[in-house]
This record gives sequence, C-alpha cells and structure tokens, in this order.
Amino acid sequence: MRTFGYFALGAAVVALDLWLSSVLAGPARFAWIVASNVVLFAGFGLLMRKLYRDIRTAERGLMRFAREAVSFYSLQGNFMDMNEGNERLTGYSKAQLQSSSFDAWFPEPWRSRAREAFALAVEGRPQHFDAICKRNDGTTVDVEVSYVPVLSGNRIVGVYGILKDISEMKRNRELLQQSEKLAVVGELAAGIAHEIRNPLTSLKGFMQLSHENAPTYYTEIMLSEIDRIHAITSELLLLGKPKPFDFEHKALTPMLEAILTLVNTQAILYNVQILTDIRPGAENVVVRCEETRIKQVFLNVLKNAVEAMPNGGELRIRLERQGAFVRVTVTDQGVGIAQEQLARLGQAFFTTKENGTGLGLMVSFNIIEQHGGRLAIESEAGVGTTVDIRLPILDK
Repeated sequence: MRTFGYFALGAAVVALDLWLSSVLAGPARFAWIVASNVVLFAGFGLLMRKLYRDIRTAERGLMRFAREAVSFYSLQGNFMDMNEGNERLTGYSKAQLQSSSFDAWFPEPWRSRAREAFALAVEGRPQHFDAICKRNDGTTVDVEVSYVPVLSGNRIVGVYGILKDISEMKRNRELLQQSEKLAVVGELAAGIAHEIRNPLTSLKGFMQLSHENAPTYYTEIMLSEIDRIHAITSELLLLGKPKPFDFEHKALTPMLEAILTLVNTQAILYNVQILTDIRPGAENVVVRCEETRIKQVFLNVLKNAVEAMPNGGELRIRLERQGAFVRVTVTDQGVGIAQEQLARLGQAFFTTKENGTGLGLMVSFNIIEQHGGRLAIESEAGVGTTVDIRLPILDK
C-alpha cells in the first residue's frame, strides 16, 4: 500500500513538473527543472531502496518459515545465512558456519556430488539429489538436497541450499520393498514346503517302522534329521500362510526360563556360560502374546548367540522394565557381524551361518512386530552381538 502511495506521489510530481515547465520562463524555469529532477531522482532512489528492502524481507520470511533446512550462499559458495530449520537438522549454529562453505556437512562421495551440483546452480540450473548429511554431533541423516539460484532481475546473486530429511521416507520405501519380497518368497516357500512334506511323511513313516523293528544308531540319526527337515518346512509354511495369533495373557519370565533350560545343554557343549539378570520390577511382568511364538523367538535368538561362540564365552541375558515395555537383551561374545551385513539381517535366505537358512530370524522379526514390539540388532565384528527385544506390558 505504501509503495502504491510512492508511485502516486511520483506521478503527481511529474504532472506538476510538466505544468510549471510550460508556465515558467527564463532562469525560474531552469531552476525549477533542476530542482524537480533532483526531487524525482531522490524519490526514485528511495523507492528502489524500499523495493529492495521488501524483497529482502520476503526472502528472510521464506527462510524463516520454511519447514525445510534453508541456507543462503554467495556465488563463491561461502555461507551467508540460514534458518532455524537448518540448525535443527544439522546441529550447526550460524557462528560455527561463518567461515565454512556449502559442502561443510557432506562426507565423500556426496561432497563431490554437491560441488558439481552447486557449480551448475551458479550457472542458473537448479539441482536436486539425495545425499548423506553429517550432523555436528557426528551422526548422519539421509537428506534430499536442492540448490536453487537466487535472481535479482536477470542476474544470479547467490544460491539457496535446501536440505529435506528423507530418513522416514527412505525407511518406508525399504519396508515396502521388503514386504513385496516377503510376499513373493512366501508364495514360493509355501509351494516348496508342500511338495517336500508329502514325500517326507512317507519317509518318516517307513523309517519309524524300520526303527521299531530293528533300532540302530543310524535310523535314530535319520529320524532326527527328518524331524529337522520337517521343522524347516513348517517355517516355510509359516511364511507362505501365517496362522492367526491366539493371544493370551502370560508371564514373560517363565517362558524365558523354559527356553533357557533347552538351550543350556547346547551352551555346555560350546563352553558357553549363561548369565541371567532379571531386574527388580520385571519378575512378574505379564504380556499379551502367543506363548509358542514368543518361545520360538527366544529359542532362535539364544541358539544364534550360542552358535556364534564356537570357542566359548559368556552369554548375558537381561530382563528389565522400561516404561510401558519389557526389554530383553541378549549379548554374546561371538564373532560378531560386519556392518554391511547387519542391515540385511531378517531378509529372506540371508544368513551369516554356514548351514543357516535365514528364516529363523526373519520369522522372529515378524512375530515381534505382530505382538506390537520391536526387535533390533547391534553388532561389531570380532566383539559380539546384542539383540534387543521389546514387548508392550499388559495393563492390569
């Protein structure tokens, strides 16, 4: 509104100037022309300064209210300004970035990509790409990076750098891909299991009959291995056509102790010492669960931990209450898992064991998820692995 007033005043001055120029003559006319031009130029200068301030205010408003992390850089790539969203995302303050450049928070190889994109943005070509941003505290976050040229008229005067946190979107994308894989694997697994179980039933029947008539050490081993094949096909069928859960209210400690009794024999063979720590307040925790499924998870996790220590060691199991959840942590001193393999744990048929199938851990993830809980794995090669299981406590 004020800008319109400036234009109206300018128009009035021009009209007055034209009228007086036609009326006045001699030195008076010359003096008026000089004075009116001075006033017009001064007014034009004030108007341009006002427009520039309005543009800068609009730019600051964009940076202030934008949800994404926005930074402003010179054409040479030097940091000039940023909004609060940038500080929240990166953890850097304005003071810390005063002498830094646009690529301050990108590790390689994303730093090289950022430099290429910035150079193109300086030429007037906006750029967008995904990268890893390294925060001030050393942690990293997945981001979508945009470099957009800032124009003043037809001249490029700087570059906006915009960072958008896409960690959640990336996780959802990976979960969707994993879900699609599971659907395909489930159908394939169910078909294979069905074809295996039919001849397996006949083999087991004849082997049991042979064992009853003439029991030998070898027939006993064969029956044991047939039972193992049967257990694997049962897991395959569970993937292909999961059975509905039959939830009950059960105390968690007795379930864990029952599985520890089963695993203890194997632990002795591997020279593994099991140390159990049930924290105060967790002894009588009750959860809503299907007992056989939760026991299956405990059995899978504990067997994996024991088998990861071929040279023996300590297996620590801790049961504690944390708010609305009960937490079971299983820590071994085994061979550990490399970081590049850790992200693939729980995928179909991926395993770090020589004779493993990868199905046990995959089923365990699914069971805990169906119980409204969370299963997480941390590991370091040569140090050991920690499995963290959390289940919601039943409200009494």
